[in-house]
Amino acid sequence: MSVASNITLASLKKISQLGLVKHRKEQRVGEKYVDELRIHPPDLARKVMYLSGGNQQKVALSKWLCSGSKILIFDEPTRGIDVGTKAEIFQIFNQLTK
Repeated sequence: MSVASNITLASLKKISQLGLVKHRKEQRVGEKYVDELRIHPPDLARKVMYLSGGNQQKVALSKWLCSGSKILIFDEPTRGIDVGTKAEIFQIFNQLTK
């Protein structure tokens, strides 16, 4: 599944009409979260399975942020990722709590 499709998966009502996905809207939403969470590489068509573990975690986080969930529960969200990405994820968590 592509980065854009994965990010918008939990919020299909926001990007579809009459059961059809509006791809331009999917791309805009995907771009927003790729920019905000600094997902690398910023290729929305790339398959998530080919991203690093840290960027896969960011895509998963983006999916739930996009859905507008009021409560997010994380179980070891930084396990198995590099120190730099770990710091980025903790920074995102700090921003979410404000």
